[in-house]
Amino acid sequence: MNKKVLIFGPIGDFGGRDVEVNIIAKSLNGKYNISLLSSIYISDKSYALADLAVQNFTSFQIQAFNSSLLLRILAYVLKFKNKKNKKAYAFVKNKLSKKIFNFKKNNISILESKIKESDVVIACVQLSSNYLKELVEISNKHNKPCIVRTTGTVRDFDIKKTDFLKRVALFVHHSETNARNLNNQIELPYAIIDQCALNDNCLLELPINFNQKKKYGFLGRISREKGIIELIDFFCKNDDYEFIVAGNGVLKNDIEIKSKEKKNIKFLGQINQQELYKFFKEIDVLVIASHEESGPLVGLEAMAAGKIIISTKVGAMEDRLFSTENDFWIDINEKKSINLSIEIIEQLKQADLVKIAEINRQVYVKKYSFATIKSQYLALIDNIIVK
Repeated sequence: MNKKVLIFGPIGDFGGRDVEVNIIAKSLNGKYNISLLSSIYISDKSYALADLAVQNFTSFQIQAFNSSLLLRILAYVLKFKNKKNKKAYAFVKNKLSKKIFNFKKNNISILESKIKESDVVIACVQLSSNYLKELVEISNKHNKPCIVRTTGTVRDFDIKKTDFLKRVALFVHHSETNARNLNNQIELPYAIIDQCALNDNCLLELPINFNQKKKYGFLGRISREKGIIELIDFFCKNDDYEFIVAGNGVLKNDIEIKSKEKKNIKFLGQINQQELYKFFKEIDVLVIASHEESGPLVGLEAMAAGKIIISTKVGAMEDRLFSTENDFWIDINEKKSINLSIEIIEQLKQADLVKIAEINRQVYVKKYSFATIKSQYLALIDNIIVK
């Protein structure tokens, strides 16, 4: 019988973490029995479940919803009142239900039950995520190896309050930078496994060529930490350059207004993974303007698609582009650096752009393709199981 691997975290429907979970699940699925437990709302439309032969997933919400008729009734009433497209269990936690139901106690009980059923636990979380401490303690209590896949940037933390991290079997980071951020504070065992693009075959098949008039693109969460406000301001003032934005988030309305005001800005809104190649087919240069990242995944997607990348020095981007000729770095707080990178790209010959893009793709295939990442995860879990 195959060993069981539990993947836990705030796994939602759309986002980098959800793609990350999908990559891990698909890498291990077949050799191991995979189950997903989310601490937040998740539906069967989640990126985490894309193309998985077996969709064995649940969440704290689903479990609470199924456990009580009263909770189900309250949830359905709230769903009807809010007229939202989410499943009824999304409304299980509300002002009234919190007075009659101990959700935290119930969640910890669910977590323990799922851990007991598993042979290995993988937590895709930030170090500040809810239930990480409980997960590590329960895993140790039942002698289940616990692996923490860090998401987001590792920051300074109170070591006295995180002593439980010493009981984690292994940390997996996107980059040596994130590993140093953690190990400079507390020395812990770790491995480096980066991400890969979901459905990378489609991106790898895109032809490498460049429009005479370059098109610059942004893909990601429309929120302040992604640097989208600074980018929009730049392209509004430099309207000779075409700028295509795709994504969703709290600043979506602001971007929509700007795109209607300026002819050089095009806003596509949220695009699904199946349409990702269409975005990359349309642009020539991806701009990553994030103030902080652990990846980001979109950087690898651009490499697979054979695109030029302008980026801040965040997350794993310096490691990923180290052996390429893609040397277009910006400081998002210094708009002159954005202008300088774009001017250099605009002056490059077509052949030079193609050469850089081809190197980006070659590095992706060698280091970050799904086949490569899959073999790394399988080797890691095989080693943990043997131990």
